[in-house]
Amino acid sequence: MTPELHQFRFSHFNEKARWALDFKGVPHVRRSYLPGPHMLPITRLSGQRQVPVLRAGSEIVIGSDRIIDYLATRHPAPPLYPPSDAAHRRALELQQW
Repeated sequence: MTPELHQFRFSHFNEKARWALDFKGVPHVRRSYLPGPHMLPITRLSGQRQVPVLRAGSEIVIGSDRIIDYLATRHPAPPLYPPSDAAHRRALELQQW
């Protein structure tokens, strides 16, 4: 099954997830919603109302940071994070900022 990214079209959090999927070369389908009307389908899908949500088979991944971590684990190349531990930690700190 092709992964589905459930998103708002204009959101920097969703943009991070889109960029990561594109950078990794992961084929996916984008499902865009309008804020407000998104609540019912997203709640049915994920049990909560925030986007982005990645559905990959039976897995549901909520939030851009978790989607990026999921992609880094499932699709290691090309890497999303710097190779050294210190630089990796710094990248994670900046991601939370």
